[in-house]
Amino acid sequence: MLNPNGRRYEPLKRLSDSEIITLTLLQQLRGVESERSFLRDTQRFFSHLFPGVVGLHPSSLHRRVRKLRRFLEPLRQEIVAELVGDPETLLVDSTLLAALHPRQVAQSAGFPGAAWVRWGSFSVYGVKLHLLCATNGVPLSYELTPANVAEVRLTEELLTEANLQDDLARRLFGDLAYRSEALGHSLAECGISLVTERADQHGERQRIEIALSSLKRVFGLGWTLATTLVGLATRIAAKVTAYTYGFHVNRLLGRPQGRIKELWA
Repeated sequence: MLNPNGRRYEPLKRLSDSEIITLTLLQQLRGVESERSFLRDTQRFFSHLFPGVVGLHPSSLHRRVRKLRRFLEPLRQEIVAELVGDPETLLVDSTLLAALHPRQVAQSAGFPGAAWVRWGSFSVYGVKLHLLCATNGVPLSYELTPANVAEVRLTEELLTEANLQDDLARRLFGDLAYRSEALGHSLAECGISLVTERADQHGERQRIEIALSSLKRVFGLGWTLATTLVGLATRIAAKVTAYTYGFHVNRLLGRPQGRIKELWA
């Protein structure tokens, strides 16, 4: 139990769970990876909105966010249906995220879920983010796996997690990594046509490439400061949630939904 007389716990007690989640999304929207830097800026510019942030230690914020990470995806799903409507065409892609090898991180358990994979002429140690999007770029579902897991193995799981209405999706666009006779037959049984030839996609698959690029460029997806798998998963969940809510806020403001960076312009 927290010591009610301990002054060191006062900021921790003054911040509710909803405020912690709001601060987490604010941190990602501002593109600040370091909790210390973010709290310094928040105390300077937003203490009138979050009085409890004054004196809050970065490690305290980090622990609270990790405990609340399971609420990020349900919170995101609350607005996804409104943002995507009834998509008949879905987009799937993946991206490699390099991780620090356990030998590079002192006193760290490392990334037990990471693996080595060959990428072009390089070998990368890390994880792979698998993403399913609507054609307007809104993420529907995502999964994190070791870097050496093949894309085709996660496709059906992503579709299941998207929780779309029965017989809604009709086409799934992916690159050549998703070309699989077994996957094609499995999706066909669900009434979904797998399209992997770029010429047959009419440029629509670029939307998911833009989404992954934005997550890396604006939200720093490719260079988080996480030193554990749980920490990385927490940050990715926060980034995807903030990215989705950025779309939502822009729509409420009557602005193009993809201009997330301009929310702080």
